[in-house]
Amino acid sequence: MSGTALDPELLALFLPEWEAEAGRLAAAEEEAAQRRSLDSLRGLAAGAEIGSLRAALRALDPLPEPFDAKGTAGALLAHARTVAAAGHDLPFEAPPPESRAPAAGPVRVLVVDDSAMMRRLVRESLAADPAFTVVAEAADGREALARIAEDSPGLIMLDIEMPVLDGLGVLRDWALRGTGAVVVVSSAAVPGGEVATEARRLGASAVVGKPSGAFSPDLGERQGEAIRRAARRAAGLPPVEAP
Repeated sequence: MSGTALDPELLALFLPEWEAEAGRLAAAEEEAAQRRSLDSLRGLAAGAEIGSLRAALRALDPLPEPFDAKGTAGALLAHARTVAAAGHDLPFEAPPPESRAPAAGPVRVLVVDDSAMMRRLVRESLAADPAFTVVAEAADGREALARIAEDSPGLIMLDIEMPVLDGLGVLRDWALRGTGAVVVVSSAAVPGGEVATEARRLGASAVVGKPSGAFSPDLGERQGEAIRRAARRAAGLPPVEAP
């Protein structure tokens, strides 16, 4: 399987298509969509004559239960990139299955927003619920990706409009390599709008609007409860019953 040189021109054509389809697999929630993406990946692996990827995909038929679409897509993409960089096929090493058991203690949260005021308001909203603890903050998308890799948060509260890399760019990378769940908190992601729809397609668990005016101090009163409800749903926690 390893050692045989692959056509460099074919690899250059193959990798962007593989990356795009792996992204669709990572974002797919329905089994039918997952199967379509896997079929497309099988065709790409066969066309590029990459035996290790073909074998890895054969092992997914029948589809395992439960199926970790995001983790599988990330592993397949990482291997494809390694093979493309090497110029020849390599053995595929499947990652160990990810534990789905809930972590003990509060959910670790990363808050991402280019506004320091908004980061504070989101942090204070979550501080009202002992189920959460904010462990890191980021002011732009690149910093967010670094914090995700370093801190492995269980929940990411993500703005969309940011410098360097926007929230949708963060979601595309997170869908392949990130951990935890994402709640979008943004005035740009109007529920039902194009940005919100794309965020949900990429795997965001919920979209919550900011109050009018990025620095409005009423977030804690008007939006804090909505943020906490969305955060609990995304983290797999039961809703808090009203007293």
